[in-house]
Amino acid sequence: MSVDAAWINDRVGNQVHLHILPTEKYKMVSVLAQFECALERARATKIALLPQMLMRGTVRYPEPTALIRAFDELYGAAIGARVNKHGDRQTVEFTMQVPHEGFLPEAEGLFASAMQLFAEVIFAPKTEEGGFQKSDFAAEITLQRQRIENLVNDKIAYAGERCIQEMCKGEPYGVARLGYVEDLVNLTPKELYTEYQQLIHSSALHIYMVGPIDAAYAQETCQREFSRFLHADFTEQNIGANILVGATRHKRDMHERLIVEQMDVNQGKLNLGLRSTTSYAEDDYPALVVYNGILGGFPHSKLFVNVREKASLAYYASSRLEGLKGLLFIQSGIQISHFERTKAIIEQQIEDLNNGLISDEELVYTKKGLVNQYLQSDDQPFTGAVLQMYSRFTGRERSVSELIEAVQKVTKEDVIRVARGVTIDTIYFLRDKEASQDEKTAVSAAK
Repeated sequence: MSVDAAWINDRVGNQVHLHILPTEKYKMVSVLAQFECALERARATKIALLPQMLMRGTVRYPEPTALIRAFDELYGAAIGARVNKHGDRQTVEFTMQVPHEGFLPEAEGLFASAMQLFAEVIFAPKTEEGGFQKSDFAAEITLQRQRIENLVNDKIAYAGERCIQEMCKGEPYGVARLGYVEDLVNLTPKELYTEYQQLIHSSALHIYMVGPIDAAYAQETCQREFSRFLHADFTEQNIGANILVGATRHKRDMHERLIVEQMDVNQGKLNLGLRSTTSYAEDDYPALVVYNGILGGFPHSKLFVNVREKASLAYYASSRLEGLKGLLFIQSGIQISHFERTKAIIEQQIEDLNNGLISDEELVYTKKGLVNQYLQSDDQPFTGAVLQMYSRFTGRERSVSELIEAVQKVTKEDVIRVARGVTIDTIYFLRDKEASQDEKTAVSAAK
């Protein structure tokens, strides 16, 4: 057992890793359990199905309603499941929040009962003829198809996802988090169950627990509830931290590409994908965070002020940072005829940052805004768990307080240095199907 800052780390066999943060800051005990695997096109759809498939019921509670009711009867304990994408990793995540039994009369053993149910959701799903139950499987296939297809109805999210897919084509990060409709067609309950077995036999389960809990009691409980599901033949797959940024750097010498997609839309979506030479693990990461803030993270940022306010060309204009990969994404909603002018002004903001055109006000307001965001995030119990997760992925420990201190120390020269490592990779434009000759000429010229 080891202690790193306030986190207490322990193991249950070789398969389950415990990360415990005892704190009186919260009244609930929050639990995040996570499997992780390399993000691969061949597995992504099957992995994406697993969280909701496992929520369909357990050996002890085979019906979803009975399972949810069992949690609810534990003083309103709640469970959730999702698939996620962190850099080049795909994760299967389960969350649970349960009241601390010390605050409730006659609630002794509440945490232990909740963890027993939690472990069964993860490791004891109901099965049928060597696979997942056929009726549940069919229902989840339908729902997953709807989730994937419904993405197109949210044009902002759709354009963002398409920009990533085009920019990172052939890279793990370009694989869709929810998978692909065509991969659902011939999938069987047995094949999905085989994928589940492969996951739990090759991926360690990391469990993060945050709240007013005694660490020794949590360790004892997890040892009892999870040890019964350990596999003697478990061999952990080594994903490695190098997958996070390796694909980012090898493409930096490529020229930017313009991708135009036509659909039945009234408003254009102009998205840009940028690559940088900095990522979460590196010393310049706080400077990259500030760079993104100045570029498009706030209402005072360059994109909002110059594209939306001054030029009145966009309904929205902002940027976001994918820190694990060192990628930045700009998103804007524009009149279709304003494509060329908007693109030019966005590119000018990137060039201005590269040339050091940063006002004192932009720097000060951005750092204040980032500090406020970090302070707000620190009120959420899972923030610390995510930071611990990222430290495992990258080998770089960062706490909220350390991030705040690092951001406050960032200078204008630091921002300029990271700005000079940022280049435009992909320009994605979602537009209507009908285009005037002038509009066609403008887009063709941009290519």
